[in-house]
Amino acid sequence: MKKLHSLMMMYAAMGAMMPFSEHYKEAQRQLTPQELEQIERLREEKALERKLKQGLKKWDINGICVIALNRKNAERKAEKIVALLKESCA
Repeated sequence: MKKLHSLMMMYAAMGAMMPFSEHYKEAQRQLTPQELEQIERLREEKALERKLKQGLKKWDINGICVIALNRKNAERKAEKIVALLKESCA
């Protein structure tokens, strides 16, 4: 047990003395708005792919694109979206 403790302390000391690499500095920098926008777009695309793989379908109801399992659910979701839009505009 004592040897393991000594070994761990040695590795900790070595890690503390190592200089930060460029990779660390790159990871710590702030993302630009364009990069954040691109990341968000990729997340949305991946989420859409995942939903389509799960068996959901795209439905276009009254100009609103809805992702649902069947037409009845799509119509329900479209009605809710229209209601929310009317509520936010009022």
